[in-house]
Parts: sequence; C-alpha cells; structure tokens
Amino acid sequence: MLDQKIFVTQSSMPPYEEYIEAIKPLWESRWLTNMGEWHKKLEEALGKYLDVPEISLMVNGHMALELAIQSFGFPEGAEVITTPFTFISTTHAIVRNRLLPVFCDVKLCDGTIDESGIEDLITEKTVAIVPVHVYGHICNIEEIQRIAYKYNLKIIYDAAHAFGISHQGKGIGCYGDASVFSFHATKVYNTIEGGAVAFSDHII
Repeated sequence: MLDQKIFVTQSSMPPYEEYIEAIKPLWESRWLTNMGEWHKKLEEALGKYLDVPEISLMVNGHMALELAIQSFGFPEGAEVITTPFTFISTTHAIVRNRLLPVFCDVKLCDGTIDESGIEDLITEKTVAIVPVHVYGHICNIEEIQRIAYKYNLKIIYDAAHAFGISHQGKGIGCYGDASVFSFHATKVYNTIEGGAVAFSDHII
C-alpha cells in the first residue's frame, strides 16, 4: 500500500522568505489586531477587487454570515428561506440567530437554490432569503430580487464560492442586502482564516 497523500485542495502560499519579509512590520509595530495597518490595507484592496461599495473584514465566513443576519434585528422565531445544499455553517448562522431555516430545493443543473420554489415557502413569518452561490455558479439574482421586493424580504447571499465573480458589470457582492465571503484556507482566495461582509447600507 502506497503511503501517498491525495489533496482535494492544496492552498497556494507565497515563498517563505517573501512572507516573512512582508510581515516584518507587524513585529516592529506590535499591532496585531483591531484595525491595524494590514487590516485596513486588506479591507481597502478587497473592496476594490470585489467592486463593492462597502466591506468589513470578519474573523471567518461563518461569523460574517451570522453577524450579517443579526444586524437586521429579525424577531425570534421568524423564518428564513435557504438551501440545504451548502456547508452546515449557513444553517447554523440562521439557527444561532434564533430563526427557523426553511429549505428550498436546488436546481440539478448547478446546485443553486431553485428560485421557482421560493414563493411557495413564504409565510407571514418569512423575513429573509439566504441563497448560496455554488462552486462559482451564481443564483438567479434577478428573480430572487423580484421575489424579495414583492414580499418585502431581505436577501443575504452566502458568496463563499463566488469570490471575484461579476454579474451584469458589477461585483457579485453588490447584490442583495449583504453578501458574505469566506477566506478559509480551502477557498479560492485565502488568508488562512477569515471572512468579510459586503453591503451598501451602513446599518450593517
């Protein structure tokens, strides 16, 4: 039996010497957190690259989603329509806000939420939709937005699989009321761990 590792994903990393040189100013400043120079630089660079009006860095993608949901102040027990085809963290973020996830089926062609099934799941308790972009395939943004406007619902996109994607000439994080990104080591772009929320309303 061969003792060989098979990597499902393997993180890209800079040369060790280059990395050490880049973080040397951190040792000199002793400012490792709370809006330090590198934090601000990354936030600004990400905002430009993702083409979003506002972005805030978070400790990870899960907390980005959990706090984005929390920011809207939904009443306890309210319902949030989402997809079952996602990492469990998406559902956890809803449940940890004391909200009830309502699962809408997905499309076989790309794994994204089946927008044709959303309206049938809306009740008087529904407050939001949390769709998930899947493996670079984006949801039907226009139809989901139409439904949200019709029923006065918030849209919070889980865009962990859509880093750097544009739609109709705009960064994917410009759509909905908020979009969250993950910078976990397994993602297309990683900071070893981390995440962000993109938004256009300063309430977030």
